[in-house]
Amino acid sequence: MYNIHLITKFKITSNLNLSNITELNQIEINKKNIDEIKLLYQNQTVKIKEIFNVKIFKNNKTENEILIQGSNEYFDYLGYLWEKNILITDSDVGSYVGARMKGGKLVLAGSAGDYLGSEMEKGSIEVKKNVGDYLASAFEGGKVGMRGGDIIINGNVGKFSCSFMRRGLIIIRGNVDENCCFQMIAGTIIILKKVKKSLGVSMKRGTIILMDSSINLEKKFVQSGSINLNFLDLLSGYLEKEFLFKNFKKHKFVRYFGDKNVNGLGEIIVKERL
Repeated sequence: MYNIHLITKFKITSNLNLSNITELNQIEINKKNIDEIKLLYQNQTVKIKEIFNVKIFKNNKTENEILIQGSNEYFDYLGYLWEKNILITDSDVGSYVGARMKGGKLVLAGSAGDYLGSEMEKGSIEVKKNVGDYLASAFEGGKVGMRGGDIIINGNVGKFSCSFMRRGLIIIRGNVDENCCFQMIAGTIIILKKVKKSLGVSMKRGTIILMDSSINLEKKFVQSGSINLNFLDLLSGYLEKEFLFKNFKKHKFVRYFGDKNVNGLGEIIVKERL
């Protein structure tokens, strides 16, 4: 397998559509083939070789690793329909990163824009800093959000995250802005810090776990004394094994269900106040 380094030749100052980078999952890996991959920059079709210097090294791993050096907030659609292999950036990226992803892994060293992991089906995304609006949500006008895979955000997240989410796991280590989990259908979200108003509006099913016990939920969520301890035990083991997320089991939780305004059966599990 190969390590592929894509190093920007100049600073990108306008939107760069990188959706065709996904061709790295299908083509024979050599410099000629990579150089000819087409991108869209400043509304014009360009080849990778016009934007990046390409370097290829053999490795002893089971997957190709692609490192993009010189990324910034204009790098859009990176990892769109990504299927396999590991894609790494050294800085910020733009919007629609990991959208409709089908497999593989993205590791983003900086922050990401809007629609990260939108309509994602499989795979894994890790963001070292913050993410904009519509994390793991449906595309504009759509009704189906994230359908599988896992996402870890180490920073904060914007508005309308996880809207229409149907499946998958999301861990957010920072704060979350308003309207999180709008019309959520299924899946699991863990939020370690604060979350703003309008959480779980029209939520049908799914699980939201809040580690900040100070939240005051709206009346459309009703407290229930019944907590599925088997589910929490299984989740705790998975989190510790896959994400080094320790000490989850030591906490006590209070369970709420709703949104009762739409006869929803979603659950919000909140760490018990001391």
